[in-house]
Amino acid sequence: MKTVARSSLLALALVLSLCLSLSFASREEVGWRRGEEGGREEWGKGQSSSEGGRPYHFGEESFREWARTRHGHFKVLERFDDELLRGSVGDYRVACLDAAPRAFLQPSHYDADEIFYVKEGEGVLVVLRNGRRESFCVREGDVMVIPAGSIVYSANTHRSRWFRVVMLLNPVATPGRFEEFFPIGGQGMESFFRAFSDEVLQAAFNSRREELESMRGQSKGEIWQASEEQIRELSRSCSRGGRGGGGGSGSSKEEEIKPRSLPSQKPLYSNNHGRMHIITGDECRHLRDLDMEVGIANITRGSMLAPRYTTRATKIAVVVEGSGYFEMACPHKTGTDSGRSERRERGEHGREEEEEQEQKESRGYRQVRAQIKEGSVIVLPAGHPATFVAGNEGNLAVICFGVGVSNDEEVFLAGRNSLLKQLDAPAKTILFGEQGREAADRVIGAQTESVFLRGPQQQQQHGGGVSDM
Repeated sequence: MKTVARSSLLALALVLSLCLSLSFASREEVGWRRGEEGGREEWGKGQSSSEGGRPYHFGEESFREWARTRHGHFKVLERFDDELLRGSVGDYRVACLDAAPRAFLQPSHYDADEIFYVKEGEGVLVVLRNGRRESFCVREGDVMVIPAGSIVYSANTHRSRWFRVVMLLNPVATPGRFEEFFPIGGQGMESFFRAFSDEVLQAAFNSRREELESMRGQSKGEIWQASEEQIRELSRSCSRGGRGGGGGSGSSKEEEIKPRSLPSQKPLYSNNHGRMHIITGDECRHLRDLDMEVGIANITRGSMLAPRYTTRATKIAVVVEGSGYFEMACPHKTGTDSGRSERRERGEHGREEEEEQEQKESRGYRQVRAQIKEGSVIVLPAGHPATFVAGNEGNLAVICFGVGVSNDEEVFLAGRNSLLKQLDAPAKTILFGEQGREAADRVIGAQTESVFLRGPQQQQQHGGGVSDM
């Protein structure tokens, strides 16, 4: 009888355990899952935290090749199509260019403003705009803005190192889409002049058809190799200020475009755990016109960036060196809103009162987290607290393109400059009680560093404790 009773109790326990599991599963937070059809990614029930980081994190698999030859390639990140990102950065595109030593990139123009950062190497970049030619020497750490419609050609001037560039494109014709236009054609690419009729071209150039045919390009693709002598000749007139040769009237200093070195900027924040450099619209008029800024955070091995958020700007971050992870607090109601939209699309309409009550009951936050490495792209929306933590193998460097930076403020939530330190005594007493207030003061004031801090493992090795609030 004892054996039967024990078996019955065990069975009952298993049933209760299964019921509890199903109950918890029904209340899981909305996470990111991969759809079954065509590999499409969508919001849906699946996990209590977004370990993959979607839709805020993008890995190598999210890029597609735009152009590739044996001398280099150009790849473009998929669009920020998710409803959580579409309104703030849906019109922007991230792209990466890798060019081999002595590679030459064909003249072309984009129907997009181009903001780029030289991740590695050096090169010469020639810009044709405002009736003149400007030739620039660019190198690792440089930031530059090329206005939409400027004809650009460039080359890697180094004998052995690759020339690598990370860029953000701001399309001006079609939101979220950009095109590249080539005046000179070649193998695998066509000149846009081919779209015009012969009579129009002959009249436009005042030349016979056979003379126009002689202008057909001889290149073997968008990226191809030039001789060392040709590269040397091409870069002969380049300068850091962009006052290269060419005709036309000189542009005013206000209109001048030129490379600006991020590392040469005075660090906005700096200590043993990292440093941050930023170029704003005050230093670059073209960034001001685009309501943007560009910054880089170099986080030393094992250290972290203090949890912080921006009040207005959305940051598009690209890892240019090292590895680690990021974490972000995402409002739980975001998942609820997304789920409600899906139900509406399927025709499952509920009463507004029920939906509002559901939103109130689910108010909270889910952790968005992802391992990151060189090439990873992370989007940090305004108001979302987030942090980056460098791995133990080396430093972590993240280039950030800030979009919508007018009247923006960066708010730090931990460290010596934490905004939480500004809570007054009456508020803390109400929040924590008389006894809890002293403990809260100790926690808020315990961190002596600002912005860049010891990472979790460093903190443990250093003997720092973890307090519960």
